[in-house]
Amino acid sequence: MNIDTLVGMFSIEIRRTFAVRQGLPAPVREAKNLPPLMPAEGFQVTMRVGFSFEDDQLGDRGWFVDTDALDEAIDRCVERLASGVWREIFDFRPSFENVAKWAFGELAPGIPQLAYVELDNETISVATRYVRSQ
Repeated sequence: MNIDTLVGMFSIEIRRTFAVRQGLPAPVREAKNLPPLMPAEGFQVTMRVGFSFEDDQLGDRGWFVDTDALDEAIDRCVERLASGVWREIFDFRPSFENVAKWAFGELAPGIPQLAYVELDNETISVATRYVRSQ
């Protein structure tokens, strides 16, 4: 099959795994006298950053954007998320939903056609994805 006859869309995902400390109280767990979910070293989180593009957006080199060029922006975002307790870093309530939305806003200007930012809390097996509205 000739790849030039296919028509479709690409989706690229860049991932980073790091530890975060959210710092929010857990009133339901506290009311039941349960220990906190967050380990002392923090939650293990994988941030997934996805962007999509059409076949006709491929350049002469066979790619849409050099993902190496996006690494700096993603690494800066991860550095901020891992730099301390979220409740002390952010001036908003740092739920995973709000932080995913914040990360999307931080990354969108530098990542063409950013589709989503996902924060996958691997410690408790819950992923939160902020998706660009259609």
